[in-house]
Amino acid sequence: MEDDLRQAIAQVQQGQEEVREKLLKKYLPYILKITARSCKRFVKLGEDDEVSIALMAFSEALDKYDLYANTSFFAFAESVLKRRLIDYFRKMGQVVNEVPWSALGGDHYDGDDISHQLDILTWEQSKSLFFEEEIQKLRREEIISYQKKLREYGITLQDLIKVSPKHQDARAGAFQVAQILCAKEEYFQYLEKTGSLPLKELAIEVTVSRKTLERQRKYIIALTIIIRGNYSFLQEYLEGLKG
Repeated sequence: MEDDLRQAIAQVQQGQEEVREKLLKKYLPYILKITARSCKRFVKLGEDDEVSIALMAFSEALDKYDLYANTSFFAFAESVLKRRLIDYFRKMGQVVNEVPWSALGGDHYDGDDISHQLDILTWEQSKSLFFEEEIQKLRREEIISYQKKLREYGITLQDLIKVSPKHQDARAGAFQVAQILCAKEEYFQYLEKTGSLPLKELAIEVTVSRKTLERQRKYIIALTIIIRGNYSFLQEYLEGLKG
């Protein structure tokens, strides 16, 4: 079952749109379940904007899922769906009509209307707080998962604090090495099998010295895990390292 799904995702990523449509239809109940859970209410296809957001998010997950990752596609897809729905709710909270304070005076005063507007404002503030809490929850879960993966290589977050390069150009150089590790499957397989960098091969491909590679080993491995591991929140950290 898992192999069939991975094969179908590979076909989607190769541009077979008919396979994408089949997967969206097949897993619509799953998409609706995640959407309803996030919205805290029943949702219907064709009636709720949230379902459309979730369908686009599931399609995005099909495009971005790393077929070589050890993580479940559905765990990755759920993370993408929740993040996109949270983005949507936060955006909707920003465009809600503000309380018309000008109506508090003059002939246009309407107590019931003001009460209603205040209720809307209070609800939006509560909803915004709820989704901020959801974001923090997802972020914590991701960090715990990341720490678990780091431990497989004998690395802790405390280690990363100590070995993280102080200069931006050094961090950017380490990121480029991590990209090469991810791009060349034989290098990545070597890393997973031995827990070490293929130093001899990397030294030929990059401008940094072998000594630097050895010194940055833990940091480079940590970056590689993020790139290959579908860590949505930690991916934001990589944006500052891209040239």
